[in-house]
Amino acid sequence: MPLSRNQIEKTIEEIDYLANPSSERYGRLLNWQNPLDPFWHYGIGLSDLHIFDTGRGLCPFEKREVKLVVDIDHIAFKPDQTVKRLKHALHVFADWEYTLTGWNCEHLGRLIATDQPRCYQSSPIWWLCDMTPEGDHKVARQIFQDYLKEVEPSLSR
Repeated sequence: MPLSRNQIEKTIEEIDYLANPSSERYGRLLNWQNPLDPFWHYGIGLSDLHIFDTGRGLCPFEKREVKLVVDIDHIAFKPDQTVKRLKHALHVFADWEYTLTGWNCEHLGRLIATDQPRCYQSSPIWWLCDMTPEGDHKVARQIFQDYLKEVEPSLSR
């Protein structure tokens, strides 16, 4: 279900309230697996306890057992930039339909943190999902960049 403008603003206020820039997890791309779930889930760290769910929830939640996504430091934005990009992404993607393979938490989380809307989990079936062979969503990056150029160009590459 899409977020209304009012819900987006309340979510941004919640992000600001929960954010702890001194946390190692703050502004970092995180992933985790839930028990009995074969899929990895992705989000953006806000504090040692809170994560922003870039999946169906599009909201902060509490989770301690997570991993930092490795091998992205060379392409990742600085944590403060990532959190700012997260807030802007809500305005752009709050009404996008979440699907397991075509647009999911990994696509959005990686787009926010690295500027690559990539999902490695669904890349083996890229042709069924209208993605690039690398697992990238075909238009999300350009749409987000166009938005950022209008509202906060310093957050765009």
